[in-house]
Amino acid sequence: MTRAALLLLLGLLPVPLVASTAWAQAPQTATGRAPVPNIRAPLQPSATPAPPDKAPAPRAGAPSEADSQSQGVAGMARVVDGDTLRVDGRTFRLWGIDAPELVQACERDGLNYACGRAAAAYLRSLLTPAIPTGDRTLDSAAAQVVCEARASDQYGRVAALCRAGTMDLGAEMVRAGWALVLMRHGTDYAVEEEDARTNLRGLWAGAFEAPWDWRAKRLGE
Repeated sequence: MTRAALLLLLGLLPVPLVASTAWAQAPQTATGRAPVPNIRAPLQPSATPAPPDKAPAPRAGAPSEADSQSQGVAGMARVVDGDTLRVDGRTFRLWGIDAPELVQACERDGLNYACGRAAAAYLRSLLTPAIPTGDRTLDSAAAQVVCEARASDQYGRVAALCRAGTMDLGAEMVRAGWALVLMRHGTDYAVEEEDARTNLRGLWAGAFEAPWDWRAKRLGE
């Protein structure tokens, strides 16, 4: 054995440089593998679900539907039939009453008469005060009324309490006997109806079909 080999065996000579360099290039882990760099991007925090959209708050000054109903409509009124008006371009059914249809006929003194047209004429008379004009009298084409909406009927018409001045038009139609109490709206005008019946006014002066019965037979309502 040579002297150099003996010294190497005894650990007196340094480890060869090439081996030392290779070892330094690959640092070892506990598993004997070089560590793998963590190239995964950090997880983004999970997005918190946005709360469901809320209904937009009403604009300041914008009336709600209920407010619009309660505010009512005022304007020039025109008669459509015995329980229907056109006011400011809108159609209103008079609240709480039912009058004969325009083409409906009733009986009085043994003769038929156009009670539907008579009812419409009476309502028109409540809205058309006579205007003297010299040697003759003209009827006003329209009158100012105020209608306060209460409900809607099956045709989408608004049922409204309508007044001309302080006069409740529905109450006056029932009191005069040209309309009946519409029970599905209530019994607001029951006293007026009993008064008309007792005094044989309007329809009560003869024989007639209730407007809802007349419509059921002829219009299928």
